[in-house]
Amino acid sequence: MSKQRAILVTSLEEQGEQHRYFINWMADRLALDGVFKVEDAIAIAHVEYDDDLNAEVLGVVAINNWSPAACEGHIASDGTARWMTRQFAWTVYNFVFNHAGKSRFNFCVGVDNESAVRMHEKLGHERMCRLADAYGEGNDAYLYGLTKKQWLAGKFAESKEA
Repeated sequence: MSKQRAILVTSLEEQGEQHRYFINWMADRLALDGVFKVEDAIAIAHVEYDDDLNAEVLGVVAINNWSPAACEGHIASDGTARWMTRQFAWTVYNFVFNHAGKSRFNFCVGVDNESAVRMHEKLGHERMCRLADAYGEGNDAYLYGLTKKQWLAGKFAESKEA
């Protein structure tokens, strides 16, 4: 049985239950109670499925906290590295910078989450500051950001096929 992959962009208004499923899948892995509302977020999901359409979610990026120039991303994965492909990264950044028209994309990352810190830095995100108690008392986070100019100068702006 062959396996295929799909990248889906969902919103509550357009995909309803599918959107709720991806947001809840992500929230269950990150304990994000109260971080964002389902109706405010866009979800970009990387899914693997077989010939019978049995699907497995590999990763989800939820985007929210919209301002005129920026937005914030939250990432959850299935615990493997299968979700992070060049095509998935391109899709997320292209959505934020070209479709949504934002000039800045921000992420908060727990300071103890070494794999996430490495990933953000490998993707060219700039560590802006350390936020004391961002995830509760004694649980600090780093604020990372990426501008559209930085994205266009980086390796993930070229094309989704590269």
